[in-house]
Amino acid sequence: MDSALREELVTLTTELVRFASIADRPDQLAACSDYVAAYLNSIPGIFVERSEAGGKPAIVATLHATRTPALMLNGHLDVVVGRPEQFVPVVRDGRIYGRGAQDMKGSCAVMLRLLRDLAAHPARPDVGFQFVCDEEIGGAQGTGRLLTEGWRCDFMLCLEPTDMGILFAHKGGMWVDLRLPGHPAHGSRPWDGHNPVRDLAHGLVALEAHYPVPAGPHEWRTTVTPTLLHSGAGSRNQIAPAVQATFDIRWTGDDTPERILATLSACFPGSEVLAVDSCMPLYTDPEHPAVGRVAELLAQRLGTTPRFYREHFATDARYYTSAGIPAICVGPVGAGLHADDEWVSIDSLVDLYHVLLAYATT
Repeated sequence: MDSALREELVTLTTELVRFASIADRPDQLAACSDYVAAYLNSIPGIFVERSEAGGKPAIVATLHATRTPALMLNGHLDVVVGRPEQFVPVVRDGRIYGRGAQDMKGSCAVMLRLLRDLAAHPARPDVGFQFVCDEEIGGAQGTGRLLTEGWRCDFMLCLEPTDMGILFAHKGGMWVDLRLPGHPAHGSRPWDGHNPVRDLAHGLVALEAHYPVPAGPHEWRTTVTPTLLHSGAGSRNQIAPAVQATFDIRWTGDDTPERILATLSACFPGSEVLAVDSCMPLYTDPEHPAVGRVAELLAQRLGTTPRFYREHFATDARYYTSAGIPAICVGPVGAGLHADDEWVSIDSLVDLYHVLLAYATT
């Protein structure tokens, strides 16, 4: 069976990779979603609901007529931008190279094949499958919307790439735009004006004292990182009328957005908050019985105890834990996340399929 399974997973993954399904290509998002829908339409007796919000399509398929399956699998079809050649997949040395191969069209291929096989099972398990198209830009119109529209479950598996480990927690995210006002003057007469660039510099020093940059991923604490800066009206000899700064903030469960905003205000007195966008953290008790069952099946398949870990970026799994539903991420082996040499291991796609099949049917 595994040779035929492997062949189909390669075919499905490479065909999905060919769609340049990035946020600003609604035609490609729709085409990729249509490809998934066509595959689902070939499976008899399943229940499929297609929807769209904000130009972002979503598909949910279930094996029974329900919006509350016991288990929900979640995958996203959208990808980050890539070079044109990255959308021409390459299969080499047991790997599939291409944009989205690891993140996460390989997992979506596993979901499609698994859905077909579970539909043919003599006693269909109670499993749902979500295919969304906006995870890379926050997930509000995909997984977040589906949750508010009544799609629930007892346990959710988000098949993000984890190298077959178990991601049980990640930080919350917040993006803040600040404006620091100045008073324009001739650059040769700084005493006639007020330079907001200096205010920015002093504020960044104060901010570093509150939120020092971690030495590495092992340090689990809130980070506040300036990412975008804009100042000036276009003249090199004029003190800027204002400076605008954007901060990428990743906060741990022992911090709060309110506390972070208060710290920003203290570090940049007189600043104006222009925009705040935020998302909740993920946390599921690693001792939860469903998590333990996944760990047991991973160990049986791989012959080694899976790694339990926390991550600094966000996933759509957070929508479920914020609603009180246990959720974790587990997915294939790969590398090059959002980089030029992204790849996924074919063997790990086969392993992921077998772990999910065993979880659903035993």
